Amino acid sequence: MKYTKIFKPFSAFLLLTLSFFLVGCEDQVSDDDLTNDDFVSFSFDQNVGLSEGASETMSVTVYAGSTSNSDRTVGLYVDESSTADAMSYSVASSVTIPAGSMTGTFDVTLTNNPDFGAAGVTVVVGMTTDAGVDQPTAFTGTTAGGDLNVTQDMFVITATTVCLDNVVIVDITLDSWPEELYWWIADLDGNIVRDPGPYAQYANPYAGLSGGVVENLCIPSGSYIFNIYDDYGDGGGPITVSSGDTVIYSSAGGYGQSDSAAFTL
Repeated sequence: MKYTKIFKPFSAFLLLTLSFFLVGCEDQVSDDDLTNDDFVSFSFDQNVGLSEGASETMSVTVYAGSTSNSDRTVGLYVDESSTADAMSYSVASSVTIPAGSMTGTFDVTLTNNPDFGAAGVTVVVGMTTDAGVDQPTAFTGTTAGGDLNVTQDMFVITATTVCLDNVVIVDITLDSWPEELYWWIADLDGNIVRDPGPYAQYANPYAGLSGGVVENLCIPSGSYIFNIYDDYGDGGGPITVSSGDTVIYSSAGGYGQSDSAAFTL
């Protein structure tokens, strides 16, 4: 399965240049090696789209400020700010820039299970601090003010689900009792193909939430029934289910205990 990449419109080498200017003279914050040619920086952040259940291995490039007479190996780690499930990715533990080269590559494997969703998840990769190799950093605050913060250059992969079937959108405005709401989509044989999560009376998946919820679903072509249910039996907030320009189901909230609508994709 191919993946798509959307590149940020800036150069990795521009990051190297900017790192010099982000350190104020007043702060007296500097790396003694900032004047050498041993910078190593990540390539552009990437956006990746995979169909549900698909896997893809991508090659990520890192850049050095100059060549070296010997190999340079830098350790890699996945930052805790990543939102992807740890089971859905693997990242190499290090990257090597060969002697005489200004680039090196490492592999990242992504598996869209659990589902990345339309909103996507992130895998954030950082470099460990190694002797003889500098990485671009950004500085905010001052040492005098006690609020100096140093941010290391990171590589961010944003992974989303690409639907190769039919996109169905469930748009819900939650009322004051979201724990009562439950819905599901079943085929004509009664097999449930999509739902918001496990059913639990008065403790359904939207418990504790407020405002609006939009569920983007990917459903194969066929005939289905959308079902909505309220535990208390008094309906809830407005809800619209649609696919493209077709409205499958719509209610201002007065659906009582339950309602349903048949549709074909």
